[in-house]
Amino acid sequence: AREVGALAGGLEALLARAQGLHEAGDAQLAAHFADWAVDAVPESREAHALRAAVYRRLTETSTSTMSKGIYGAAARDSAALAAKEKDR
Repeated sequence: AREVGALAGGLEALLARAQGLHEAGDAQLAAHFADWAVDAVPESREAHALRAAVYRRLTETSTSTMSKGIYGAAARDSAALAAKEKDR
């Protein structure tokens, strides 16, 4: 994941692309970029906050019960990590 981050231009580039895709309504593709950002820099509160937002949108728009569970768990995990990092 760190290599993907480096190839993409770093954490800020991954986050910018994920945010742009999220705002454009492509949460599915935004999730990939958000995941790469979190995997590349796991301690990034900003990456976790964006990942949580993207996965919340996927949870809201999914019609599959199983997908809602998976997306919801990812959103909760990143939201908790974003809050934890914030408290440090």
